[in-house]
Amino acid sequence: MLSPFKGSFRVTCERGWRNLFGKREYHKGLDLVGIDDTTVYAVGDGEVSVLYEKDGFGKYVRQTLSDGRRIYYAHLDEIYAQNASSVKVGDPIGKMGATGKVTGVHLHLELRPKGVTKESLDICEYTGIVNKRAQYYYETKNRFSYDDLVEKLMVLGIVTGENMVSWELMLSGRAQIRYEYVRTLLKRCCEKITELEKERKT
Repeated sequence: MLSPFKGSFRVTCERGWRNLFGKREYHKGLDLVGIDDTTVYAVGDGEVSVLYEKDGFGKYVRQTLSDGRRIYYAHLDEIYAQNASSVKVGDPIGKMGATGKVTGVHLHLELRPKGVTKESLDICEYTGIVNKRAQYYYETKNRFSYDDLVEKLMVLGIVTGENMVSWELMLSGRAQIRYEYVRTLLKRCCEKITELEKERKT
């Protein structure tokens, strides 16, 4: 299964016919809510475009795959991906939100064919996520981070879960390095070295 969330998430609206705002319409994607993590991660490899629709998707990212198919990550509160950048599976895209035409905080995930058509493809078939309202869990292979260096820092207890995504973004060059993060990192590294030296002497 490919999931835009790590850990637990909930399908809140399936792909298919539904009644919304008093109107019957076909819901072209899946509405998902991250439970353990509100960061949205890429479910494909491809170039992204950062876009906005006031009365539709709100802040959203469109990712074009190598075969031309397009994945939409809609209603984001924040966008981490840089416009026209190449993003791989597991890279942070943004943060789940409630921008655009919504009734609550969630992610709308949709797949469309190559071109400019608004026709949709089956995002459930692509990701392996069941098209049924329920809570699911995405196994991350017991890793904290998709970045190997951040993973090692997490295992050593130098980087915490609170700033893991920030480090993933900074070390990949998608966000500016912040001095307070570097200072905290070096301080924790020094503390870890001191701890290891004490253990070696005993």
